[in-house]
Amino acid sequence: MTGLLYAQSNELKSIQIESKKNGIIISMVFNSSFDFANITGWQANSGWFYITLYKSTGDTTSLSNQELPQGIKEFQVIESAESIQLGLKIIEPIEQFDFSLGNDENAIEATLLYSTTYLAGLETIKQMNLDLHKRSFPEGVRNWFYLTGAGLTFTGLMQDTDNRMNTQTKAGVGLLIVTFLMDKILSYL
Repeated sequence: MTGLLYAQSNELKSIQIESKKNGIIISMVFNSSFDFANITGWQANSGWFYITLYKSTGDTTSLSNQELPQGIKEFQVIESAESIQLGLKIIEPIEQFDFSLGNDENAIEATLLYSTTYLAGLETIKQMNLDLHKRSFPEGVRNWFYLTGAGLTFTGLMQDTDNRMNTQTKAGVGLLIVTFLMDKILSYL
């Protein structure tokens, strides 16, 4: 019976844990290809995140011997008769997670993502000068309107007429005013 049980199990050979700003990546390598139907993950209210690998075995002593990256407080490997479970006590709860095929068919990667609220509060994000999308004239168009308005105004004023507020001057001043107002209005929207 033990031979039948072992034949149905995958052996977890190694684990690599990487801490990123937005979460954690766990790379797991098995002795053979792993069935995605046999992996689950869940966030406990205690701050632990668990990955359960059904129909899997492993050397809990060597797998537990991990240098913990920043962001992980504790790590444990628990083996039962039906599964092996990885437990990670982390600095922030996991909001989303995903399991995908790793670099080869015997590797699985678990991507654990922190909440967007936590990420928004990170100092590195705050220090970034994020150029928020401002509605305004494209710079080239705005400059063209200002240059054209200034040119029309100047040439209108330079004409040898008794009336300096001729049609050309009025068009130039009007174009300058409209460009200025539209630029300001669009920047407030």
